[in-house]
Amino acid sequence: MPAAPDTASLRPAFVTAAVASVSGWILCSLLVLLAAGSTSAVGLGRVAVRTWLVAHGSGLDAGGVTIHLVPLGATMVAVLLVAVSAAWIASAPIDEPWAFVATTAGTLGVIAGIASALTNHGDVSTGLVRSAFGAFVVGAAGATLGLLWRHGEPGWLWPSLGPRVRTVLRAAVSGIAVVLVSATVIVVVLLVLHVERAGDLWAALDPGTGGGIALAAACVLALPNLVLWTVSALIGPGFVLGTDTSVDLTGSHLGAVPGLPVLAALPSPGSFADWVFVLGLVPLLAGMVTGWRLRPDGGTPLLERLGLGAAAGAVAGVVLGVLVAASGGAIGPGRMADVGPPMLTPLLVVVPVLAVGGAMGAALGHYRGARASQLPDEAHTPRRPRLRKWHQPAGSDRRDSGA
Repeated sequence: MPAAPDTASLRPAFVTAAVASVSGWILCSLLVLLAAGSTSAVGLGRVAVRTWLVAHGSGLDAGGVTIHLVPLGATMVAVLLVAVSAAWIASAPIDEPWAFVATTAGTLGVIAGIASALTNHGDVSTGLVRSAFGAFVVGAAGATLGLLWRHGEPGWLWPSLGPRVRTVLRAAVSGIAVVLVSATVIVVVLLVLHVERAGDLWAALDPGTGGGIALAAACVLALPNLVLWTVSALIGPGFVLGTDTSVDLTGSHLGAVPGLPVLAALPSPGSFADWVFVLGLVPLLAGMVTGWRLRPDGGTPLLERLGLGAAAGAVAGVVLGVLVAASGGAIGPGRMADVGPPMLTPLLVVVPVLAVGGAMGAALGHYRGARASQLPDEAHTPRRPRLRKWHQPAGSDRRDSGA
């Protein structure tokens, strides 16, 4: 039976969770003050904690209004706060990194659960289980990133995994990056094209100075959700923004949408041009990049390399499918109860597409490597002497017998 971790080695984990929680509460309090102006201390604290919980995926029920959509930009900020806290507090090497990560995640989950129970008041409540689970995931991701950021020793991250598995995981990152970057570029281009529409929405809201800062923060924090909705459109299933609406590569069929300025990036209603279908090749190309980026040992048979490429593409597809599934959720009653991509369809589509692309990319990489190995070594290939400068007079210095 393994020995229990030393309590002293876990103390930084408790401090990390506490510092990250307090930092998040302070940041949320500032945003609430900017958005709502003067309010009572008790009301400010309760709303700030609820905002912090929503950033961790708790959801919010207020009377007949249900908000289960997670603002993934806020979740990324929460992960960053944990990572910065971990990198600052765990400045010395941690003897048991996994114990540190697990303790940080568990402590943050307990804090979120207690905060949810204490702030559930009247007809406004957050999900206790969702709060605890979301904070646990945020704490685990942030603590891991913080340790890697501070100490840069990834060996402890996967000590029992073989070289083949590590190769697959590293290659999968490339495919994920290609899809996310492509979707981000599309969103940015649409925002630039529809900047006047965004300005009209901003003017209609007339948020003022403090409210404008809070509204701008809300738009930025909603961008990752919009990027993942675009990923779902590239994959095929698309997304909805209310009942009986849809956006995919065939066209946009939207009615009235919420007045958030960032939603000006949504394409105008109607069918798209035929060339837009070319964007559907992005996931396949991402899978090919994944397979191409494989770096197995020399002499790896073709079939084995194809299997590694397909596995890397499938891993990238699973990650993308989970992220897309987490980007949707209700943002209100009635027709706004269905917002974002479908839960499972993107996952079921993107995994085989990227797996096929990964196998194709692995095959291309294999034959490229085989062809390169058959080329003669230029270092030992004799070259015919060439003239150094045509205008030099005849003599022994006129010819260069080397390069």
